[in-house]
Amino acid sequence: MQIEAILDLFEKTFEDRQLTRGERQALSQILQDTTLSPQNIGYLRNQIFTFAKEHLLSFSAIQVLDWLEKANKLLASQQKVELRPAEAYFSPGEECRQALLRYIRQARQQLWVCVFTISDDLITEALREAFRRKVNLRILTDDDKSFDKGSDIRDLALTGVPVRMDNTPNHMHHKFALIDQEVLITGSYNWTRSAARYNHENIVILYEPTLIETFTREFERLWGEMVDFKMY
Repeated sequence: MQIEAILDLFEKTFEDRQLTRGERQALSQILQDTTLSPQNIGYLRNQIFTFAKEHLLSFSAIQVLDWLEKANKLLASQQKVELRPAEAYFSPGEECRQALLRYIRQARQQLWVCVFTISDDLITEALREAFRRKVNLRILTDDDKSFDKGSDIRDLALTGVPVRMDNTPNHMHHKFALIDQEVLITGSYNWTRSAARYNHENIVILYEPTLIETFTREFERLWGEMVDFKMY
């Protein structure tokens, strides 16, 4: 069964805001009969969370959250495949930059970037290439750093990449990226030439679905709060 069909079945159980024991047993059997990767499970969990969030204002919050908890436990119980081990890279040197370039170039459907600043031309060009091959690229960044000398944010926005930034005296200081709902890249590493050449920085690459789901929610929250990049 296709992922979207499974998602549709979950959503149908919400019609009475109850994921009954019989429905859970039927869904569990369908999930067992379908070959699902950890990434598939992570995608379903993320979509179900989004679905529940959209209905919180229309129905009883207790009912919605109870349905969400049962759906999430059902999906979590299917995660039997061993996760890929985490990776760590350090700078100065090329380790962090090359790891970022490798994963950006591997992105197939989604590339959500939430970083303080981008000024490394090699990384910027890899992002452009991802955008040109129709990857769902979105960038969140800091408003002050966006206009620093050497910043590539304006060029990316002019390319057509959706870019949003904070509009406060404080800094959007995150450094993380989400790729295809399968990979989370985080750590101290700024996406700059200085980070590769001089700074002591790190990136960590993780494949754990719950962490990916948590960072996805935070990205979506920030995307809703922040403002579109303006060419001023």
